[in-house]
Parts: sequence; C-alpha cells; structure tokens
Amino acid sequence: MIDATLQRRSLVRDSLPTPHQYLAKRNLMTRKPRGEWAAITCPSHKGGAEKTPSLSVSLIDGHFRCFACGASGGDIVALHRLITGQKFVEAVRELGGRFE
Repeated sequence: MIDATLQRRSLVRDSLPTPHQYLAKRNLMTRKPRGEWAAITCPSHKGGAEKTPSLSVSLIDGHFRCFACGASGGDIVALHRLITGQKFVEAVRELGGRFE
C-alpha cells in the first residue's frame, strides 16, 4: 500500500540520477553509448546474462526497450524497478528521489 502522505505529493524529477549516472554507477554499460542510446543486458530474460546487450536506454530521458523480449518503460525509475523488482516508492527512495 502506498504511504498516504505520498499519495498527494509529486516526484521531484531533478532529484533522480540522470540515466547516464544511473547506468555508469551500476556498471551496466558494457559498450560505449551510440549517440543518445546505451545498450545494456536485459534483466528480464536470461537473468541479465545475455552475450549481446539487447536493451536500449535513452541517455536523455531514461526510456528503454528490449529488442529481444519487448520489455519497456518510460523513465529511470521504471528501469530500476525492472532491475530490482521494487515498488515505485521504494525504487524512488533507493535512487535518492524525493517528493514535494
């Protein structure tokens, strides 16, 4: 259940790490990014142990899509939730995000 005090509060997006910071801190970029896009291994299949990274992450806004299994999401919080299995508020807190 979502904390009742957070239900009426908005996420301060600037309190979250940038997609590049997030990927670099977790050593998820095994290849040099190509323009706006970084390729990482997809945590949704093969336990993240695929040989060729199939998940593309936008370094601008964090939206992502896996070209092998179709996993997708709209921001860095969604990616962190996919990787960790956490609920939204837990993921935001772990990323250092805050609500107003």
